Amino acid sequence: MTIKIDKKAIRQDRILRICMKTGIPLSVLALISLWVGQYAGSLALGKVFVVSVFFAIPIGLLYNVRFMMLSIREVRRQQAEQRQSD
Repeated sequence: MTIKIDKKAIRQDRILRICMKTGIPLSVLALISLWVGQYAGSLALGKVFVVSVFFAIPIGLLYNVRFMMLSIREVRRQQAEQRQSD
């Protein structure tokens, strides 16, 4: 029997949803401020980029680590169910 992970169910986790709702806008802000600041030569937008990246990268890492933890937990749960049914 193969083990399938329901990614939609995992993404319903409260911490993952918070990370998505804060991390995605921050990363978009970082990219826009980088591009516009580079073309306009604005030092202020460079500072906005640094600050937004400072927060976006750890949020992205937290999202990835939490997603992997929940995925591994689900795999172990399904393996335990398989062992009990055998």
